Amino acid sequence: MKKGFYSLLMMALVVLGANAQQSFYNPVVPEIVQYKVTEGVKYGEGKVKVDNKIATKDLTMDVYYPVAEAEGPRPAVLLSYGGSFHRGNPRVPYNGFGGQTTTMSQYAMAYAAEGFTVFTIDYRVAPDNPVVDTPEGYSDEDLDTGIYSAPATIAQTNMIRAQMGLEPLAVENAEVVLRATLRGACEDLRTAIRHIKKEATTYHIDPDKIAIGGFSAGGVMSINVAFGMKEEVAAVFTNSGFPVAFKMDKLVTESEKNPPIMMFMADNDLPVVTLATSPFLQILDKNNVEYHFNWVPGFGHFYPGGAVSLSDKGDKMPVIVRTIEFLKEKLQ
Repeated sequence: MKKGFYSLLMMALVVLGANAQQSFYNPVVPEIVQYKVTEGVKYGEGKVKVDNKIATKDLTMDVYYPVAEAEGPRPAVLLSYGGSFHRGNPRVPYNGFGGQTTTMSQYAMAYAAEGFTVFTIDYRVAPDNPVVDTPEGYSDEDLDTGIYSAPATIAQTNMIRAQMGLEPLAVENAEVVLRATLRGACEDLRTAIRHIKKEATTYHIDPDKIAIGGFSAGGVMSINVAFGMKEEVAAVFTNSGFPVAFKMDKLVTESEKNPPIMMFMADNDLPVVTLATSPFLQILDKNNVEYHFNWVPGFGHFYPGGAVSLSDKGDKMPVIVRTIEFLKEKLQ
């Protein structure tokens, strides 16, 4: 009995000795202010319907710049918030399911401190009544329209609409509303990407080193734009994001232009997230697309950037730290 105890004690001391070689504290004290922000920068316009008349809405974003000097153009990160395509704001968190999200603005502050120029966009949502034109770069045949009128989709959407005091959708109008809403949001993200590429000198960024990502609906947009609309970006990352409407089994093909993607999914995430993620990973596998899938144990759909994630390689790391490492590897 004593022999077994001493063996365990020796093993523990060996582990502690090994860990003693690693410091868990960085003595370098950073500056208090590590970024500066410009609010409400216009990146485009989107058509909306107001009183049954077509109007335009200014599309804006906040831009977070690192304060440290850079020798050349910086890599860029473009973030989109979640909200079931009905609501949301880059600066407002979601609370529920036992957790709270880190906002896109909070992520932007952290990424800017690491040397990235970060853009947090606003985009058209359902209450704006988005108006979309003929698809550019994709067609209606590339979209699975059945998802819009699926009972589960309508039920989830109407739960959100009830919270917002909006009229519920019926099967008859769900497809029209949701198709325009989803397409409008995705096209706004694409507009933002094209804007910062065109104005790369203004923002002092490298147009070939742009990553896009977001939470929930923002992750949906990022996947749809990169793999469905084929807008060229250097990397994609999502917190509980998944493809919606675009026929990824048709659109994702083996190509050097496919960006690497990092995905996080919570242990107790929404059913739609878990149901859509596995088939998408199989499509990525089939077409040799680089991806990094990570679990977030103990959380539902809303989890903070500090939540521990478990990778497909078996290591543990906070969501935000793992994402920063991914961005540095792919962009810097």
